[in-house]
Amino acid sequence: LKGHRSVGGMRASIYNAMPEEGVEALIAFMKEFENANA
Repeated sequence: LKGHRSVGGMRASIYNAMPEEGVEALIAFMKEFENANA
C-alpha cells in the first residue's frame, strides 16, 4: 500500500475542525521528512 509506514511512507487525515496552524505544522513536517528521506 503506497504511503504505508511499512514501505517508508506516512499518511495523515485532516478533518474540518483541524486548526489552520495545525495544518501548517503538518506541511512543515512533511517537507522536512521529504528532504531528509529523498
